[in-house]
Amino acid sequence: RRGINAEYGQHGPPPGSFMLEIEGCPPPEDDERGPPKQDPKITVKGQHTTKGATLTFTFKLESNDKTLTKDKVHMVKASQDHKTSPVRFTLTYEVSSDSKTITGTAVADSVTCDDQSGYLIYYDKLPPPPHHETRMRFKRQPRPPPGGFMIDVKGCSHY
Repeated sequence: RRGINAEYGQHGPPPGSFMLEIEGCPPPEDDERGPPKQDPKITVKGQHTTKGATLTFTFKLESNDKTLTKDKVHMVKASQDHKTSPVRFTLTYEVSSDSKTITGTAVADSVTCDDQSGYLIYYDKLPPPPHHETRMRFKRQPRPPPGGFMIDVKGCSHY
């Protein structure tokens, strides 16, 4: 299949990819190609605050198929070398009556410059670190992974 691949901004499939066609089997539907859809979907926004303030924000996990439980929701602080550490925030969760949505609230008291970092919310298992091509690194900042967000603290230097 030729033509412009809008998802990758180039002609054809991405380099190194291939498709296995088996005689007698129908080809996959277009929505089955590419990486699997994230389930549950995690929605969280970047946060901006000031030193000494109390930061409160919410996030949401939504699934069409899974029954979600709050004991499988995790938030970690991430470093640039993809190492994680526990957050110091107070986390509370509200599960919808059908168990398909969890709304979380995070509260950080007396924010410090050490709180300025990237964070990751995930469900069940920590996802593997993203693979970035080295030539892309200098063109633009990589997008945060699903569930990833930044806390920016006014008055603290950026790392």
